[in-house]
Amino acid sequence: MRGYADGGHGQSTAPLWRGTASRYPLPDPTQGTGGSMSAEPRSDRPTAQHAQRTFAGNVLFATGFLSVAATTLGGAFACVFLMLRLGDSAPLSSLIHEDGRGGLVVGGIVLGAVTGLFLPVTLFRVVRGSKDIPRLGAGEASRKILVLLAFDVYVFVLAVVVSLLGWILPEFVMNLVAVVVLGFSYAPVMLFPWEKFGLDGVIGIRRPGSPRPSASPQTD
Repeated sequence: MRGYADGGHGQSTAPLWRGTASRYPLPDPTQGTGGSMSAEPRSDRPTAQHAQRTFAGNVLFATGFLSVAATTLGGAFACVFLMLRLGDSAPLSSLIHEDGRGGLVVGGIVLGAVTGLFLPVTLFRVVRGSKDIPRLGAGEASRKILVLLAFDVYVFVLAVVVSLLGWILPEFVMNLVAVVVLGFSYAPVMLFPWEKFGLDGVIGIRRPGSPRPSASPQTD
């Protein structure tokens, strides 16, 4: 078999297989393996254990979310019931007109929902924290709970005052006033200069333009 083309007549003596190789390239050995050959060891790749931790974290988050939602709704219903019972008993029964009971209902919703939301979240942060949201110390958690109690007293007094308008306003107008006044009852709390008393960030919200408080993460 002749290995060269016309080698004895002064023409090209290049092997025949060179043109064949350029015309039909060899297959890429990396094909079929994801397009690239990684030198990453198998021990560094994600394993089923990482997926299990992610699933456990999702379950924990869902449990916490459902618990906070239950305490928020339960607190709202419970406070509405208690506010109406207080409105029917002395001395509020003689002060609040029948058309002003809507103010007690709205006040109970705000008071119970805020307490049911804020209290479990604060307790969760005492027990567990993360890199972005550090754990709360006992002193800071106590200050937050005291501010929550002060806010509850503030909402209760405001609800009673708004309910007194039932003597001069019809029931429909009275309910609208209660929704607006009690629904935005957080506005004075948000605008109050807490940083002057060293309580900036204690209630969980900051005034626009106020500096972010420095958080010191708690270690076990």
